[in-house]
Amino acid sequence: MVRLLTILALSVCFATANADVTITDMIGRKVKLPAGKIERVIPLASSMSFISFLNAQNMVVGIEKTDTINHAKRTYVYVNKPITDKLPIIGEGGAARRPNIEAMVALKPDIIFTITADASEADMLQRKIRVPVVVLSYGYTGVELETVYKSLRLTAQILGRKERAEQLISYVEGLKKELSFRPKTPAKAYIGAVSYKGIRGIDSTEANFLPFRLAGIANTADAAGRKGHIFLEKEYVVMLNPPLVFIDSAGFATASQQAAKSPELYKRLNAFKTGRAYLIPANTFYYINIDLMLSNAFFMAKTAYPEAYANLDPEKKAGEIIKAFTGQNVFDVIKNDSGGYKRISLSPDGFKTEEIKW
Repeated sequence: MVRLLTILALSVCFATANADVTITDMIGRKVKLPAGKIERVIPLASSMSFISFLNAQNMVVGIEKTDTINHAKRTYVYVNKPITDKLPIIGEGGAARRPNIEAMVALKPDIIFTITADASEADMLQRKIRVPVVVLSYGYTGVELETVYKSLRLTAQILGRKERAEQLISYVEGLKKELSFRPKTPAKAYIGAVSYKGIRGIDSTEANFLPFRLAGIANTADAAGRKGHIFLEKEYVVMLNPPLVFIDSAGFATASQQAAKSPELYKRLNAFKTGRAYLIPANTFYYINIDLMLSNAFFMAKTAYPEAYANLDPEKKAGEIIKAFTGQNVFDVIKNDSGGYKRISLSPDGFKTEEIKW
């Protein structure tokens, strides 16, 4: 009897493993996955980040060029270099650049991941390559952790990395608890020079900005009544006059050039008068740097509420977060490339930076 039950159980497992499974991706598309184990993956549009965070890089058989360059600006790209240097390039990547269909077909992937808001784009790619295309997401009106969690779990389900996904999600939930301080009157701040389809200046910002929400900081850009990326007139930014200003390192040089050309405009911002303008690692470079976003939330909390976070070392915390996501503490690489966390002041040439003395 026991032997019969064992045989039946094995039969059920075998049947399940060899049956087609239909999943719903992050934009509501029904996608039928192939029977059997998925072993060959092609990531597009920075979906490589999710695969990397789940420690599934070795399943990747082809890569976009954008995931092999600017190593020092994106942690997972830096950590993946020994792997990606050996992979064939299947397209340039980036905005409005299409992958090489023939090159992808030749690699015989079992599945393709991508990040897009356009279902027709994913459907067209799936028809051309005749391979399941699964859309992931960080959020469509700003980064949302629940969307990140769903994408991690979906990717993990497909690639057999469920335990790792839950470990990472649990870790992020713990970070949220560490940032639990909420004053009666929240500090106000502005994030500028956020990259969006290219490098931008101080007028490029993000409403509903995740690091501000995690740190309990009121986003002055939310006054525009929109969510996600927005462009604001520089005069409007001055009118908002945020007491705290953070400049994203991705657009630091552009914002500095703006300050050199229009110094009077920047001199009207109180944050530069009081020494409360800061440089931070890139929240977005080509796409979302979620580990750096979480790290920046801690730095922002420290600058907004120094007494509540008196014992916090933002650089040490950033290293811990990066290691949790990528397996390596490469904050020094980010710092050497972009400056890390610095105080910004005005100069005749635009901006100058200096180390912060807490």
